[in-house]
Amino acid sequence: MNYEYVKLIDREHYGTVVRADGAKQYEWDDKKGWVRSGILILYFCDESEYYDLYEEITEDEAMKLIGAKEKVAA
Repeated sequence: MNYEYVKLIDREHYGTVVRADGAKQYEWDDKKGWVRSGILILYFCDESEYYDLYEEITEDEAMKLIGAKEKVAA
């Protein structure tokens, strides 16, 4: 599958990695791995306080961020 990856940059969710395959979204959880989520709707709705507070990242960048979190959580 060709996922798109984003890093959330708002204060509340800063650094959260999300991957998306169309309407299906998955948020990274250090204990459970990829968990189905709908969080990106907050970042795409122009009436939301979170609108556009994310950065598109590559899969390699996403894996590095997840790896760094795994080491911290261990």
